[in-house]
Amino acid sequence: MILVFNALMLLWLIAVISATPGAHDDCGASETCQAGTEITAAAVSLVTLIAWTAGDVILGVIWLVTNKASGRAARRPEVPPPPPSRRW
Repeated sequence: MILVFNALMLLWLIAVISATPGAHDDCGASETCQAGTEITAAAVSLVTLIAWTAGDVILGVIWLVTNKASGRAARRPEVPPPPPSRRW
């Protein structure tokens, strides 16, 4: 699940970055429009990175909480109890 999420977020970030150069074609020679397009692209990229980080933190915490092998008891090997002592 974490790998799928990271792959989807990477694809989303690539799509945002690759869509930015084509947006300048609609502006023509207007510098204000081009600057606004660049600021918008930067803001969307920042939101993408924030969502990516938040999603990774949430999925990481869920994985740590639900992963049974990460507990302290699971790390220690099971030691059988000592045999009962026989007193005569």
